[in-house]
Amino acid sequence: MSDHTTSVVDVRDLVIEFDTPRGRSRVVDEVSFSVSPGEVLGILGESGSGKTMSTQALLGLIDGYPGVMGGQIDLTFQGERHSLLSELPHFLFEKRGQLEKQERGWRKHRFKAMASLWGRGATAIFQNPRRSLDPLMTVGQQVLESITAREAHKPDDTKLNKEAQSIEALEWLERVKMVNPKRVFGSYPHELSGGMCQRAMIAVALACKPSVLIADEPTTGLDATVRAQVVHLLQDLIRDERCAMLYITHDIREMLYLADRVIVMRHGKVLERVSTEDLKDRSSERHPYTRTLLEAAGMIGGDNE
Repeated sequence: MSDHTTSVVDVRDLVIEFDTPRGRSRVVDEVSFSVSPGEVLGILGESGSGKTMSTQALLGLIDGYPGVMGGQIDLTFQGERHSLLSELPHFLFEKRGQLEKQERGWRKHRFKAMASLWGRGATAIFQNPRRSLDPLMTVGQQVLESITAREAHKPDDTKLNKEAQSIEALEWLERVKMVNPKRVFGSYPHELSGGMCQRAMIAVALACKPSVLIADEPTTGLDATVRAQVVHLLQDLIRDERCAMLYITHDIREMLYLADRVIVMRHGKVLERVSTEDLKDRSSERHPYTRTLLEAAGMIGGDNE
């Protein structure tokens, strides 16, 4: 179990709501979790369970009103604790007649809170890397951009020079086991396969040395062999870099291989918290929904087990 005093990410009682034609809907309902350096927390659940919304709040990507309605998100970066929702109550209790002003104010505050953390304290890789990679920049330029952004915040006497940054960018393509990394360095995303684009995205995300990496269904759309390679790669790099990772998936087999702990979500709620080892134990009692997921994956039998 992650200790709140040493955790990189600490989310407590997060609430997210949106207005719909049928009324207001709560899509994340008092969700709490934490993750420590070098630890992988798996967030498991079907589509619409709230797992992606929970992590998008951490990245400051929830727009619109109501949006994030309550809770606390703390992120530790370079020894400093950042409370990302510290001003939320002030904006929530503005008069309804000032809704547009309230939304603008919250966006401005959120940007101020996240500006120094985006791409440094927290980074993400998503389902479709082609949408995340810039089609007008080579892969090498995009990895180099992450390194340059990282170095920009260092004291002048500790910064890497441009030549050293370029060397490191190529080394990252080697670390993600890219075939012919020198060629890929000068290639554009449309010239690469889906699996190669995902490796490139991992290099871009980790080159900035983040405190936490959010991997949101990173193997979706890849064939089985490439999926296995990407999962193995993420496991090795996270351990090497001592980076915390939130791994979001509906694939329970990937989760069992990669994660240290798992939270199971459905309808915006956390139904179960369990270590991976306990989840693998077929004799352990499980929440009925978790058991259904295990049965669907063939991990345990049905009623006749």
